[in-house]
Amino acid sequence: MDNKQAQALNKLQSYNFAAYDLLLYLDTHPDDKPAFNMFKELVAKFKELKAAYQKSYGPLTAYDSAMSSSFDWINSPWPWEKEANY
Repeated sequence: MDNKQAQALNKLQSYNFAAYDLLLYLDTHPDDKPAFNMFKELVAKFKELKAAYQKSYGPLTAYDSAMSSSFDWINSPWPWEKEANY
């Protein structure tokens, strides 16, 4: 994984974490409209970043291959084929 790909994945994971954290908050505060609006913005940005990542680097999960014309999940490097970042 090159540095540009790692940065894109890190940004994607950051938005996913923030959206999920806000989701947990909304489970106990469902009437908080500003929080819900922020949640919607985070999810929209996450979807945008995910689409861009997959366009450049391939599917993130096997399920994402269902949107492709072929099962290209197996074309990605397996975890043991990736370089270690120490």
